[in-house]
Amino acid sequence: MKLVRTENQLNPNRYWTLPVKNYVFHPKAVALFDQNGYDLTEVEQEYAKANGYTPKEHRHLHTCKAKWFVDEEISYVGAHINHSDLYFRHGFALDAKEQLEEIAKDQPIFNKLLKMRPKWGVDMSIDYCDHDGNVFELLHFEWDSFFFDQVHIVKHRVEKIVKDVNWDEKAKEMLDRKEEWHKLDFFKQSDWKQKFWDLPPENFKDVIWK
Repeated sequence: MKLVRTENQLNPNRYWTLPVKNYVFHPKAVALFDQNGYDLTEVEQEYAKANGYTPKEHRHLHTCKAKWFVDEEISYVGAHINHSDLYFRHGFALDAKEQLEEIAKDQPIFNKLLKMRPKWGVDMSIDYCDHDGNVFELLHFEWDSFFFDQVHIVKHRVEKIVKDVNWDEKAKEMLDRKEEWHKLDFFKQSDWKQKFWDLPPENFKDVIWK
């Protein structure tokens, strides 16, 4: 695996500010609202496009993200990248906010959008498999915050750690210590692996509403 950081950066902007034009607001436009993640409702996608951003497809849904690291060797044996992305989700201000406030007078469900806090996140998953049948997550780190500077600091910390990693050596070390972690539940296993990589505990699923 040859892991390379892209030139993409976290988007520091906090809000969609331009209103949506030629769109009929309806309650189903806020259906399947993702209160703790980055999946966009239909109407959020419309605001993104009105403000010059094209939402990215994400597991049959849409979100605002950019590639963080890529594998230039496209590995399939040993350590290999599962996904590595930078995320953001905007709130609403200025004309976009005024438009939603007017709509919410008759359709209160749109207050779900007005109560949103801007949010940013980083997500990296490195998997491992070999000819002996070993399969596990070598590294999986998700970290979100409503404060851009905090996510930016954590992003650089991850980049510094993975910059010169010998992935085969780290995989061997984790396999040698398998009894310490493989029987743990999801959250305890995550805590073990973040300590293994000298990373802070993961932080995700914070509810986006004020």
